[in-house]
Amino acid sequence: MASLFLFSCGIPTIITLNNINISQIKKSDNTVEMLVRGTDTDLEKVSAYCPGLLLCYVESDSDYLFNQDKIISAFSKTVSNNNKIYINDNNEILTTEEDKYILYAFQKDTQGTRVSTPSYSLNLHPFMSGLTMNADLTLEYVSGQEFKIKNNSLYIRTEDRTQTNNNYIHVFAAFSAEQGDFTNTYWSTLVYLGCIELTNTK
Repeated sequence: MASLFLFSCGIPTIITLNNINISQIKKSDNTVEMLVRGTDTDLEKVSAYCPGLLLCYVESDSDYLFNQDKIISAFSKTVSNNNKIYINDNNEILTTEEDKYILYAFQKDTQGTRVSTPSYSLNLHPFMSGLTMNADLTLEYVSGQEFKIKNNSLYIRTEDRTQTNNNYIHVFAAFSAEQGDFTNTYWSTLVYLGCIELTNTK
C-alpha cells in the first residue's frame, strides 16, 4: 500500500517597488524639496506603516560634496549585503572607505533617539492612493539642530562646529518597505537632494 505525503512550505513573496522614485524638484537656502512618485502593483502588499522614508546626511565644510556616487554606492552595497540598514547609537549608517564620509540618519530628538523601522523618518503610506504614490515633501531647516517635514521635527547630531567648520549638511533620501504581505526587505536607491547651510549649531 502506497502512502502519499503532502508537504507544504512557505513560498517567499518578493516585492520590488522599482516604479516608485525619489527626485529633487526644488532647493533653496534652507530647504530641499523632493517628490516621491510612481505607480506599482506591489504597493498593495505593504502595511499601513510603510513605505518608510529615511532621511540622512553627510557633514561638510563645503557646499559642494565630492564623490556623491561613492556614498550612494556604499549604501547600495550595505543593503545588498545585509538586506537592511543598521543605524548605530551615534545615528551612523555607514562610512565610505576612501573619503571617510559618514552618513548619518536624522534623529527623532536632540538626545539622539534613532528613527526606526518600518516608518523611519516619515511614513509614506498616507500619500498613497490605491497603487499610486504621490508625495511632495519639503525638508525645512528651522535653526540649530532642528528640521521640519510635514509638521514633524527631525534633528541632526549635536556638535561644536566651531572646531570642525562643518557648517553644511548634504541631504540624502531613500525609502524602504519592511512590513506587509511579503517576505523580503525592499530598499530604494539612495538619492542626493542638496545642501543646506547650518546656523547656531554650537
